[in-house]
Amino acid sequence: MDLFELKRALASSALGVAQHLLPNGRKESAEWRCGSVNGEPGKSLAVHLSGNKAGIWSDFASGESGDLIDLWGVVKGIPLKEAIREGKEYLGISEPKFTEVKAQYRHPKKRDCHPPKAAAKNYLEKRGITPEAIAAYKVSERDCKIVFPFFRDGELLLVKEREPFDGAKPKPTEADCEATAFGWQAIGPDAREVVICEGEIDALTLWDYGYPALSVPFGGGGGEKQKWIANDYAHLERFETIFLCLDNDGPGEEGTAEISKRLGEHRCRVVELPEKDANDCLKAGYDDIREFFDNSKSKDPEELRPAADFLDRVMNDFYPTEGSDPGYKLPWKKLQNKFLFRPAELTVWQGATNQGKSMVLSHVCVDAIKQGARICIASLEMQPTKTLKRMVKQAGQTDRPTTEYLSRIFQEVFADHLWLFDLVGKAKIDRLLEIFEYARRRYGVDVFVVDSFMRLGINRDDYEAQAQASFKLVDWAASRNVHLHLVAHSRKSDGGVPTDTDIRGAGELADNAFNIISCWWNKKRDVEIEELEQSGADSDRLVELKSMPGVILHISKQRNGDWTGRCALHFDPVCYQYWGADDHGCNYVKQTLGEVA
Repeated sequence: MDLFELKRALASSALGVAQHLLPNGRKESAEWRCGSVNGEPGKSLAVHLSGNKAGIWSDFASGESGDLIDLWGVVKGIPLKEAIREGKEYLGISEPKFTEVKAQYRHPKKRDCHPPKAAAKNYLEKRGITPEAIAAYKVSERDCKIVFPFFRDGELLLVKEREPFDGAKPKPTEADCEATAFGWQAIGPDAREVVICEGEIDALTLWDYGYPALSVPFGGGGGEKQKWIANDYAHLERFETIFLCLDNDGPGEEGTAEISKRLGEHRCRVVELPEKDANDCLKAGYDDIREFFDNSKSKDPEELRPAADFLDRVMNDFYPTEGSDPGYKLPWKKLQNKFLFRPAELTVWQGATNQGKSMVLSHVCVDAIKQGARICIASLEMQPTKTLKRMVKQAGQTDRPTTEYLSRIFQEVFADHLWLFDLVGKAKIDRLLEIFEYARRRYGVDVFVVDSFMRLGINRDDYEAQAQASFKLVDWAASRNVHLHLVAHSRKSDGGVPTDTDIRGAGELADNAFNIISCWWNKKRDVEIEELEQSGADSDRLVELKSMPGVILHISKQRNGDWTGRCALHFDPVCYQYWGADDHGCNYVKQTLGEVA
């Protein structure tokens, strides 16, 4: 819950909050009255308890006013960050916790820097930057280069340097440092509004205009360009309004869309400047840019789109090109151009007990990580450590990786791409989606797994509740533009390949699914192989059986694709991988990390 949402939640409980903070006051009509923020009896301070002004307070004697978060900080004598934390505790709001594979960052080396002078100072003055802005952002100089330090909570996380001439690009001084926004050192601890811009010089310029700003560390664009959000997410929660003032170009627009989506459209306002960026406005002679901030607007809802926006996508439906459809492919060559796990879809995986549906899905997730997916898995039937052990074997194509190889898989494959819901047992669907929403917004997760549907706390015979749950899951995935995998059990237990009507539970599970994939394991084949091996018979039948694939993957529904059908797969019991006749094993991680030591 960010500051905007917390403010609204506290306002809806205005009477209780007022009584909690000012217990010596009294209710008079639609207000809570007391003498001052010190809480003594009286009437000088009034807190509105209902209507559009619920939560707004004013002290008519001192002239102080604000909302309930301001009141909380003033009464308790604590900064904004602490007021937010206590407000959440009062409402019973707890932050979700993940079993997370954290990336390892290095800290920049300390350097002998000094205030800008000579060429560096002249260049900053030429760009219109004042000494006050330089001091606020702690900009310095080293070896005739301008040094931009990235502090957060007083800790130096990243350093960029640039040559003092137009066209030079600021560059990080070390690799593998933590990505964070530039400018936290210039943002007041009680600020409830902030500007996010594109470029360190622009951040300084906006500060001079009267708008303390943060700059994205890697420029405009989406995806990995905005990976800093995950690291700064908790620090950005305290801002009620976030002005997005990125460059007026394609990457700037893409970055604005990504940041707004991740931080919440409800509190992000897009500033449209008359020039490419803030410093260009200053150089063009704009002494004041207040009108552009006053006219800033929230982005339109994603659901409201003009028909022209869909031209390219409709064109691609008629004349598709390789790689033009968003989504993640299946690992097997036979299915590469026949099926996609697309955004805004729900895929139901079904099969009888011990038919390998969760194991196949695990292999699919490992391959999706290779394609760039960020995945959150709620494996409600297995401990996170067991899930990760299975995925390590599949990713490394080995039964027992060395400790060095295991660490490399975690750091170079799973880090920043894999999160796990740390609960085994039944999880309420609303709480599960709250955690998923947090993962989507903070970490940019775009693929989610629920294993399995029967663990969502819904009775097996309550078909109405199952139907409503399926609607809720598909609506969530579609509205967030993510892919959701849902594992369901099959009614069929006679050994045949399940069909859509075999999914256990309400019929809406199959109806609402965009894709249905059934897994079937030929157990009779395995039994016959075991019997022939135990008998010691050197038979052609044994050779024939071992050459036959033992697993059938049946894609019976693909709403946004043209192909359905079956694919035969072999299973490798050593590394838990599945492979088709054209695959000969999947060694993509080995190609990245090298052979097992």
